[in-house]
Amino acid sequence: MKLRNVFLSGVFALAMPMVSVAETANLDQLLNLVKEGQARDNAAFEQRIAEFQGSKAKQEQLVREATAERDRLEALSADKEAQFRDNELIVAEKQAQLNDRLGSLKELFGVLQQVAGDTKSVFEGSVISSELPGREAFLTDLIRVAGATSELPSIEQLERLWFEMQREATYSGRIASYRADVVTPSGETTQQQVVRIGGFNAVSDGKYLNWDIESARLIEMDKQPGARYTDGITALESASGSELTGFWIDPSRGQLLKIMGQSPELGDRVDQGGVVGYIILALGAVGILLAIWRMIVLNIEAGRISKQMKTETVDEKNALGRVMAVFNANKKSDTETLELHLGEAIAAEIPRLTRGIGWIKIISVVAPLLGLLGTVTGMIDVFETMSLFGTGDPKLMAGGISQALVTTVLGLVAAIPCVFLHTLTNNRSRALIMILEERATGILARQSEQQQAKAA
Repeated sequence: MKLRNVFLSGVFALAMPMVSVAETANLDQLLNLVKEGQARDNAAFEQRIAEFQGSKAKQEQLVREATAERDRLEALSADKEAQFRDNELIVAEKQAQLNDRLGSLKELFGVLQQVAGDTKSVFEGSVISSELPGREAFLTDLIRVAGATSELPSIEQLERLWFEMQREATYSGRIASYRADVVTPSGETTQQQVVRIGGFNAVSDGKYLNWDIESARLIEMDKQPGARYTDGITALESASGSELTGFWIDPSRGQLLKIMGQSPELGDRVDQGGVVGYIILALGAVGILLAIWRMIVLNIEAGRISKQMKTETVDEKNALGRVMAVFNANKKSDTETLELHLGEAIAAEIPRLTRGIGWIKIISVVAPLLGLLGTVTGMIDVFETMSLFGTGDPKLMAGGISQALVTTVLGLVAAIPCVFLHTLTNNRSRALIMILEERATGILARQSEQQQAKAA
């Protein structure tokens, strides 16, 4: 260390001769500036020390004030807690006095609350609310009041509850006509004239309406039941006074109508049969029309033959007349030759009398086979659906099962009348053929007798 000081002093000693007079003056100024800055810093420091001492006293004063406020609030809190405990005892005592004075009325208010709740449910699900909207609102307040311990129902509320219950029973036995909002299947809400039948059904413009509980509005059924049930709506809407008219009511208040509306009609049933079903119906129609045509032709022919049987004049516009014309043309022939000519004439008439009857039989046989074909294809669809979606949802298999059953039914529906009509037409034609054969046999018998008489 000493060597370092000696070295530095030597360096300064060597450097001093090299410093000029001007540089010395600058160093003195710098030294003065440093002294002045140090003096200012000392003054600021002293000032801050004084301010800190002053604020410390102020902070101690604030702490004392906060402590005093805390003590005051703690005392106030203790007073309030004591007052709260006293009030709790007073409230419990008063509540006990109230319960003692209420006695059986408390149970009555409980029953009143239950009755008001049940009545509210009835009003919300009743179609009468379409004529008397908003009547269940006061029941909500009554239920709240009846369930409260600090508030009692008023006489007016009790009387109104009795009145509304009585009015519901009275309106349930009336048929009323009024205007109300009706929601159409397209979603539009329109004002319509509504006829209400007690608490069962409501109708408008020839259609049934359902009361929707959630929206509290009348909704027109998108699919109406069959004409058998809707025919009486128009008569009911136009009836007046004591006029009586028949009408179907739904005691389930719309549930049965919904089920009946969802039930497929005849056209829907036919659609379920698919292409095979329509083919079966077409064949059945062809068979029936063919049978009707043949019956008309055979009946006309039977009338002509019957007329021909009553006269000896030959009319070749009927089968018997043509057979008799053959006889007249071969009177001079021997019996065997005449028999051959008559047999030929009868054979020529058989196709005319049996024309088209074979097709009726074919249709009666093919129709059930087509029904069986539809059944098989429908069951194939069912098994394909089961393989894809399983058996959890029966609705997915309903389409194939419907096709299987409907085509079988359609096949039987087409076959049964065709079998009956084939039998009828066939018997009719055979009866006419038998008449021709009988007449031909009689002619041969007379011809043979005449030839034997001549020979004798």
